[in-house]
Amino acid sequence: MKMNSSITIVTAFFDIGRGDWTSNKGFSPHLERTSDTYIQYFKNLSELDNDMVIFTSNELKPKIEAIRNGKNTVVVTLDINKKFQHIKKRIAQIQKDNEFISKLETRQLINPEYWSPDYALVCNLKTYFVNRAIELNLVNNDMVAWVDFGYCRSAEVTRGLSRWDYPFDRNKVNFFTVKKGLTVKTIHQVFDHMINNRSYIIGGAIVATQKKWKEFYKLVCQCQIKTLKNNIVDDDQGIFIMCYHYNPKLIKLNYLGKNRWFNLFKLFGRKDLITLSRRLKVSLIGK
Repeated sequence: MKMNSSITIVTAFFDIGRGDWTSNKGFSPHLERTSDTYIQYFKNLSELDNDMVIFTSNELKPKIEAIRNGKNTVVVTLDINKKFQHIKKRIAQIQKDNEFISKLETRQLINPEYWSPDYALVCNLKTYFVNRAIELNLVNNDMVAWVDFGYCRSAEVTRGLSRWDYPFDRNKVNFFTVKKGLTVKTIHQVFDHMINNRSYIIGGAIVATQKKWKEFYKLVCQCQIKTLKNNIVDDDQGIFIMCYHYNPKLIKLNYLGKNRWFNLFKLFGRKDLITLSRRLKVSLIGK
């Protein structure tokens, strides 16, 4: 295992039919993204020279490999519908349950985690994919990051980085937040955050050592089971808030600025003075 400071990036893409979530079918316009939109976004992330492990379906494998163009990449294919059909059924069941629906504010009902089983499933598989990559011995660095396949919506997001190797805290699972003051003293508060869809922790990026990922994966699974047992479905952001409630010592919250979802590489891309001063500014002024 190469024990350098570089970071292996794990990501995944499955076409769950978002191209059909069109406004003329009554969907919120911001939800409509075709498979090609995501592939375009991925080209920006793909600029990084870091090792990558990418989970996808058979038909997308050649496309993704072509984008990576000879960079160190492993593409793992699987059929998520087959593999996770039972859990998807349970998610769909809750999403259709009037008791669950009645807890949600009307304005939340358009959010896909509350009506699309595929979306809720894929969001909740991020830690599974990272753990699977480690299990399959596909990770050659000690530091591993989940980064959403479509995180870099423009070329600017990676800030011209060629290799990302920021020295994150090795004793923690590094989360990134877009709002300050997350307090979850009780499990009721956690469910409250889930139901009201309050955004604190982003799902787009998580960084930890292999050892911490294994610990984190167990915690995530426990939280997912607890959520489903309570007849609630949520995306990864809600689950991560629950993780923070149960094991705050495992987690470090890194602040990106108020509602600044895409500041990861701007604030945690390089270990230099400019980046440091940006972070100081954000922590003082909040944006």
